Amino acid sequence: MFDLIDECGKDLKKFGYQVKRLDKFGMSLASLNVEDEKDRKNVGLEIGEYYIFNSPFIYEFGEENTNYLSSLMAKQLNKVFKHLSVNKNSKILIIGLGNPDIAADRLGKEVFDGIDIDPLKKDNNIYKFCPNIFFSTGIDTLRLVKMFSEELEVDLVILIDALATSNLSRLGTSFQITTSGMTPGSGVNRFGSRICKESVGCECISIGVPFMVHSNSLVEGEVDIILAPKDIRQNVAQAGEVISRAIKEVIK
Repeated sequence: MFDLIDECGKDLKKFGYQVKRLDKFGMSLASLNVEDEKDRKNVGLEIGEYYIFNSPFIYEFGEENTNYLSSLMAKQLNKVFKHLSVNKNSKILIIGLGNPDIAADRLGKEVFDGIDIDPLKKDNNIYKFCPNIFFSTGIDTLRLVKMFSEELEVDLVILIDALATSNLSRLGTSFQITTSGMTPGSGVNRFGSRICKESVGCECISIGVPFMVHSNSLVEGEVDIILAPKDIRQNVAQAGEVISRAIKEVIK
């Protein structure tokens, strides 16, 4: 199973996939729009907009690279918000997915911690929640997200989770934004229920970064061990800061 769209094993260029080189830090922006059911069947991806910021030197250039990437992601999120008719008055629920007790899977918790809200504010319209994982709660994540989104009558759910990749060089360096929803655990073959507009009842944006790679993508055989980079804690924290800054810029 793949999480990053350009690792689906198909030639996406004939479906409109484009890569734009950006002007700093060797960064690029890949984009794809799966417009209808025909595209969905041909590409094997759900209908929606897909964007991937590839930042190969994010952990080498430090704060300047972090700020630049955050600003670019904020601009892209602003465009997506407009496409979805979401504005600063819309009710937004931010969901930090994953297992916060595992370094490679706590990206959602890092973003959750990086976003401040004012719950006592009379007109507060931003909410956040970390549902943890099914094996810790016994509750399917979709049920929790749907329950809160319906109770709070939100207009948009933003889902954040760590992803899996088949390429070592992309660990922690590819930041994917989609409007097609997200299936928690899909990249490590632990299939939960898909969280999307159809299942939740409101618009959904998912943001993910790969911090795990299958060892069977590196060696032949049926091995299914998940590998993670040695500086995982620091890298996840930095990626979480990039995403939380971008979200805060859009919702402030």
